[in-house]
Amino acid sequence: MNTSSPLEESQVLAWLQQHPDFFANYPELLPAAIQASGKVLSLEAGQLNYLRRQNDQLRDKLDAILDRLLRNEEIYRAFHAIQTQLIMATEPWPLIAIATQEQENLFNIKRVTVSISARETAMAAMFRQSPPPQSMDERLFVLEHTQLLQTLGTGTAPLIRVGLEGKNRSLYFGQMAPIIRSEALVPLYAPEDDANPQPRLIGSLNLGGEAPNRFLPSDATDLLQDLAAVFSLCLVRTTYTHPPLS
Repeated sequence: MNTSSPLEESQVLAWLQQHPDFFANYPELLPAAIQASGKVLSLEAGQLNYLRRQNDQLRDKLDAILDRLLRNEEIYRAFHAIQTQLIMATEPWPLIAIATQEQENLFNIKRVTVSISARETAMAAMFRQSPPPQSMDERLFVLEHTQLLQTLGTGTAPLIRVGLEGKNRSLYFGQMAPIIRSEALVPLYAPEDDANPQPRLIGSLNLGGEAPNRFLPSDATDLLQDLAAVFSLCLVRTTYTHPPLS
């Protein structure tokens, strides 16, 4: 018959204190949660390491969110700056320069151009009255209205084309068309007035990227559409203030 009395907790503790290498020699007696890299850790140390990893992951996520917010703020300010310049412009060709060259510089776009409908005879005549500056070569294209409709349709959302989808790119980018691999064609609509109770398509703002993923169908285009709306108003206003010579 076994007559040995059970050990008290204090006895077990005292024995372990006298033999501190016991669990190091028999780590299989400990739960896996308090083992790491072959070294025995206390449960508190394991929990602390876990919380530190969680904290690092949360910090990385927060940094990524802040980076996106800062980038979005920069983009918004850049769009606002262009819109302000468009509103302040009073001459036709400077207006085109702001809409095209400023976007290229601020957003690192390979080529930006403008197309207007041949149906907008007063607008087309306004630009023909004075030759474009050399820097504005192939920045403005006058297209048949049917060509614009075939490409853009009747919607207001930008047309995003990638790769070989843009088979008629030369109409919108001229000699630069062969190096364009993705594009965003943003319809330009004149506002309604008494003579035109419905918005009418007057052209497009054309953004071309050299990389296939520069413009993608999943891209947000709200700010770009807002810019196109302001640009359309400025085009119409400038046409009224610069009537063609008789």
